[in-house]
Amino acid sequence: MRILFVTDTCHPHINDIYYFICKMGALLQTKGHRVAVIAPSQTYHYTKSRINNIDVYAMPSLPLPHYPNLRVTMPFSVQSRLKNVIGSFNPDVIHIQDHFILSKAVVKLNRKLNIPLIATNHFLPASVSSFIKNKMIKRVIENFWWSRFSDVFNEALLVTTYTEAGARIIRPRLDADVIPISGSVYTEPFTSFEKKQRIKNKYGLVDKPVLLYVGRLDTGNHIDGIIEAVAKVAKTIDFCFVVAGNGNQKAALEKQVKELHIEDRVMFTGFVPEEDLYKLYGISRCFITATTTELHSLAILQAMAAGLPVIAPNAGAVDNFVQDKNNGYLFNPGDTDTIAASITRIFSNDYLHVHMAKKSLEYIRLHDIRTTAASFERAYKSCYVRNIIIRHHKEELVSGS
Repeated sequence: MRILFVTDTCHPHINDIYYFICKMGALLQTKGHRVAVIAPSQTYHYTKSRINNIDVYAMPSLPLPHYPNLRVTMPFSVQSRLKNVIGSFNPDVIHIQDHFILSKAVVKLNRKLNIPLIATNHFLPASVSSFIKNKMIKRVIENFWWSRFSDVFNEALLVTTYTEAGARIIRPRLDADVIPISGSVYTEPFTSFEKKQRIKNKYGLVDKPVLLYVGRLDTGNHIDGIIEAVAKVAKTIDFCFVVAGNGNQKAALEKQVKELHIEDRVMFTGFVPEEDLYKLYGISRCFITATTTELHSLAILQAMAAGLPVIAPNAGAVDNFVQDKNNGYLFNPGDTDTIAASITRIFSNDYLHVHMAKKSLEYIRLHDIRTTAASFERAYKSCYVRNIIIRHHKEELVSGS
């Protein structure tokens, strides 16, 4: 089949959608399918390139204020460019990854083309409104984004999301069928690592057991609460908290660390490339996150694939991956005492650590990328056949009238 992915965020912006498209697309091509991507360009001009042996048709875009690595497609004249790309690639199925400018434009164009359309949701409006304290304004913003979401995703024959918990959130807002298909990781890159000291030297890490966070350093990720818990535990447990990523809260978090006098226990690495990220997981004892708006967490899945216990908030769809007291601990958002207690248990009890590590490796088998690829292959074929039946039925109604 010829599969066309459409997304408003892609390389070099590294996120769940990037991994989904580049890893899943590459695997689908090895199985005989042809994959292409429509995404924003990194310039003001239309470009065509190849990533992971996948053709990427990039539409002219502008940088977002305060987030220069994120680009917004220029909406004018995009329809004619999209029509040319879709016409030349001639996809059997279109798979949109969001409901923003490009995906919305493709959906509008597809009303005439009638190509089978699948949509995967990676987004919750709460991730946009999380920094807003006024409840009324927060509700208005979330309702706006839900409305945009419904308008676009209701055009799909099938909507997927990573977990059943995520599916339950979006089903009431859609007429389209919604099913969970897990996000996925390759487990192989996590099975062997170079010498630990080499990666520690590269990032200037102290020779202590590592508690790891991977992700953006933004307000909605609540890393300040983890740092507060680390300060409590640092008095009795010998470890370091490694924070891998960049974001607009980095300076504020570094200031918090200094005020708590734990500069020797908290290390900020900045952005870590993928090839080093695998090794960073490999030298860690435990992974932690405090994000409350996750439908899916690639970082959690990667940590599990590396055999790490996970400490995470009991929010969003996290409990689909982290089983409390089995492969980690769940805590109520903002409960720094429970975070501190969870860190203490995992770093002071070797038997508990080994048990949870084994459970993470056991659970991650459910999210193997090959299983996910097979699920999407079935979904694509099903929607392709369904689309033919629907079109044939409409033609019969017209001819019979």
